Amino acid sequence: MTHSRLVSNLASDGRERSDFPVVCESCLGDNPYVRMTRADFDKECFTCCRPFTVFRWKPGRDARYKKTEICQTCSKVRNVCQVCVLDLHTGLPVQVHNTALGVNPNDAVLPKSDVNREYFAEEYDRRVRASGIIDPYEQEYGKARTNDIILKLQRTTPYYQRNRAHVCSFYTRGQCTRGAECPYRHEMPITGELANQNIKDRFHGVNDPVALKLLRKAREMGSLEPPEDESIRTLYVGGVVDGRVSEQDLRDCFWVHGDIESIKIVGQRGCAFVTYTTRDGAEKAADELCNTLVVKGLRLKLAWGRPQAPQVQDEGVSGQPEAAYGGWFPQQDKSDVAQQYYYMPPPPSQGGTSLYPSMDPQRMGALVE
Repeated sequence: MTHSRLVSNLASDGRERSDFPVVCESCLGDNPYVRMTRADFDKECFTCCRPFTVFRWKPGRDARYKKTEICQTCSKVRNVCQVCVLDLHTGLPVQVHNTALGVNPNDAVLPKSDVNREYFAEEYDRRVRASGIIDPYEQEYGKARTNDIILKLQRTTPYYQRNRAHVCSFYTRGQCTRGAECPYRHEMPITGELANQNIKDRFHGVNDPVALKLLRKAREMGSLEPPEDESIRTLYVGGVVDGRVSEQDLRDCFWVHGDIESIKIVGQRGCAFVTYTTRDGAEKAADELCNTLVVKGLRLKLAWGRPQAPQVQDEGVSGQPEAAYGGWFPQQDKSDVAQQYYYMPPPPSQGGTSLYPSMDPQRMGALVE
């Protein structure tokens, strides 16, 4: 759509002006010294067809160049990244949020017709400039609301694999001659439902193959079955990073389900054990926190603790059966060892022939004639 009207106020001409894009951490990359190029009104937004400022950068050394695909107005309406069009907080598609929160995709915030879409975007920008607080995303979705599906599927760490280079089209045809110098990936392209993705369907939350795959994954996630042993009241928590997750952090997550008897963190193994005073509290915590336990941005694994094996009574000195002797030299009597180290014999007399055990040549098998 071409904008040919003349306005006196540049802020009301329907064009976006920005100094930094609205992107997620995955698309921004792990390079702290990333450099961006900015092109004012370089292209039209994929959803509202309004010209906007396009940013282009390289997220990492082996990554491909990325650029913004939708304008900031559409990004703020859905609270999504301008590049991947995934939620900025959870990294999930819009369709997953709509399904989890019960939002009808037909009752969309942003209209789909050309005239209504442009009017809505300009009206949204006008209200933001007037107040600076209005955010229709909060009114429609409620950022403070939570849901089990979102907690199960949300991404807690950046996914930098999304920034990999594209597949080399010459390699798929067997015609690439650049070898290791080729900047593209020498892999066969992914086929199936994930090969048919587009920005508009993802933005409006309809027919998104990535969202459908995640929703199937959420349905397949099972719950923790309580063990038959009623005496087990301990839950195993895996993925605990030593120094980052403290005992108080775990207590804040588990105490609402019942009285806690003890919490033990094993830093060397990266796990913790939470023991409840009652079995009901442990079962309630297992049902509520299964696949949804996130502490300080870390997704933790939850499982039932195993019953402790009964301790074997000590047998003799070592508590274990003696192994067969397989040495080269004759085995020394243990009584001699005890006598040597614990009961030192008296020194030999001047005219006698008695020796200390260490001075006996027959001890090591020598024959004395």
